[in-house]
Amino acid sequence: MAYPMVAIGPERGRIDLRSNALGILFLFLTVATLAMRQLVTPDLMNMLTSYSSEGGPFYEKFHLATYATVALLLAILWSRPLALADVDVALFRSLVRYAAVMGALAIYFVLIGRFSAIGFLVETYLAAVLAAILLLVQNEQARRIAATAMLSILIVSAIVAIGEVILQRRLMPFTEGEPVFRATGLSSHPLVLGAQCALAIGFVPLTRWPLWVKIVALFVLFIGCVAASARVALMASSLEILALILFLRWPNLPPRRELQAKLIVLFFTLVVGAALAVLLLSVGLLSRFSSVVDTNSMARVQIYEVFHYVSWKELLLGMNAADLLKVVNEKVGLEFIESAPVFIIMLMGLPMAIVFTLVLVGYFLRILRGTVVAARIGAVIFLLIDMTNNALATKTVDILLLTVLVVGLGKATQAVSVSATARQPNTRAKASYRSLPAGRSG
Repeated sequence: MAYPMVAIGPERGRIDLRSNALGILFLFLTVATLAMRQLVTPDLMNMLTSYSSEGGPFYEKFHLATYATVALLLAILWSRPLALADVDVALFRSLVRYAAVMGALAIYFVLIGRFSAIGFLVETYLAAVLAAILLLVQNEQARRIAATAMLSILIVSAIVAIGEVILQRRLMPFTEGEPVFRATGLSSHPLVLGAQCALAIGFVPLTRWPLWVKIVALFVLFIGCVAASARVALMASSLEILALILFLRWPNLPPRRELQAKLIVLFFTLVVGAALAVLLLSVGLLSRFSSVVDTNSMARVQIYEVFHYVSWKELLLGMNAADLLKVVNEKVGLEFIESAPVFIIMLMGLPMAIVFTLVLVGYFLRILRGTVVAARIGAVIFLLIDMTNNALATKTVDILLLTVLVVGLGKATQAVSVSATARQPNTRAKASYRSLPAGRSG
């Protein structure tokens, strides 16, 4: 093995930071690669290549971080044998299968000449699976550090968004026109910022930060949703915070005392939330809530009129993205396609879209299996938010972020339970590991 792994006690799966320079190097490169994927937005990529614009060579349609992820994963597998705990072997095999299926779908669309479907399939979904494998071939401490780093970037993004609202200037490039100023933070779009803040809220409780730091982080992320003026994300994050209070286990308290403490905190949260809502209304940060039904919200319903203007052949076999957008512009009267279901169905064709949806559902259920309640709440809320717009059908980092946080922090109680088991006076405390030859899925 390339780095020592301890089988018993709280030190299980830790990198020996004093003797393993290679493990530290791979961890640093992993964090740098994931951060590049998050911080180099599509608009920034378009300044270098024709990443999301029309034209340009095929290889420019993929993010630099996607290439870096593949190269780093191959380097890790080549440089040392693959050692996985028994609990990780099944997940590793599943991830390899999902990567193979998504790769096969990409090849299928290449063969039929549907190149417009390959971009978001590779950049949004296959890249997320590869990122999960990249974390899984490293140990638990490396996964946690990488996931915590990405969570910290999301919190910094919310802080930047708050500053943008104060200064009325954006830090990142943003090409769309908005009637009301909406912050983007370190993301590519206000809606992306809102969804990412809601995602981060679910994983802050799983960090090892002090309690006061967690509370401050949750407050900053909630205000980040406000700065983005993302109505669905703001409402969802409000419900998410209440769900975290009610459904998370509070350790070291008997059930009766735990319920009493939760009710007190819930009452205090509702009072503070009501006062905060009044304050935000008075300064105009909730102005978009004055009308829930507006042009933007109606566009998400009106887009389904596109099915009246396409043939059965196009519905079943799909069509090119440029042709679909032309129908939406000229027939439906909309500038953008604000619906992931419409985009996926019309791009892939209904039968293939159903297959793709089943693959995605299986993937989400697999990575969430065995995770703690907070991770499940954050993931479900995040996916529901993204389903209200086209985030799941464009080149976004959203699914990659969700995957990294779930793999790195979703099983936060695992080390604790192993440590507790190790203190038992029997031999069952030993955790077994399987070594797999490099490059094999087992």
